[in-house]
Amino acid sequence: MAHGSQRGASPAECSCFWQSGGSGTPEWCRHCPSTPTGLQDAADRLQISLGQDRARVVLTCLEFIEPHPDQTVHRMAEQGLSRVVVVPYLLGQGKHVTLEMDEVLGALRAELPHLRLYLAESLGPDPRMADIVTERVRAQAEYLPARDQGKPTGVLLVKAGTKNQYDDCVWLEELGRMVEMRLGLGYAVAIAQSHYGDPTVEAGAARLVDDLGVASIIVVPYIFFPGLILKRNVLGGMDRLQKLYPGVSLAVTPPLGVDDRLVAVAADHIRRVWDQVENDGT
Repeated sequence: MAHGSQRGASPAECSCFWQSGGSGTPEWCRHCPSTPTGLQDAADRLQISLGQDRARVVLTCLEFIEPHPDQTVHRMAEQGLSRVVVVPYLLGQGKHVTLEMDEVLGALRAELPHLRLYLAESLGPDPRMADIVTERVRAQAEYLPARDQGKPTGVLLVKAGTKNQYDDCVWLEELGRMVEMRLGLGYAVAIAQSHYGDPTVEAGAARLVDDLGVASIIVVPYIFFPGLILKRNVLGGMDRLQKLYPGVSLAVTPPLGVDDRLVAVAADHIRRVWDQVENDGT
């Protein structure tokens, strides 16, 4: 289960547009897919990982792309399936994973009392996620100007915004620590939210520049695909940072896109539910 969006087909909504100023495609461009294309690719890879004989994977989205979760689960029940595991293919721990899922699954359990419905964990701060971020940073660092001697390179890990009442970002802080440990000396990592909540992009940059003395910042959009949030909120935040810190070099990595390691995290969370169900005899 993903959030869903119909956007991201245009390069103007991706990181490479900001980096190049729209004048061409930088050599580090990963030609990121749109959200619908990327999510279906991830679902297909998840099906291969779990096996055709063990599971049937169906992509469902909370918004913008049908079928939605309630439609999907009803169709599965009509097809005679007796057990359904919902795995949130989501990066955060906010409202979509908590309140909305509780509401959706509660209604489905009331409507389909014969169906055994389980909720797996979202992707969360898994070490494999930190590996992907670290690779993005190291690849982008090659394109930064020569580093001032003694000054670290800053890394600003920016997730899609969530109000703090729904997500305290503790998991993102944990992920940031994993990334910083992997990068080692010469790097400093801070976290931020693209909008809605704290810490803001400006607060994250201030920590890197004012407190940690970085001479350059690599912004990592902790987002799956190109789209409005990346263009308006993340890259728009970078435009503001350019004005605030004209002496600091800025660069941005591509979004996460489709990666077998992301799919592997989701597959492991599903298998964990299977193991628990088998152990409990339910």
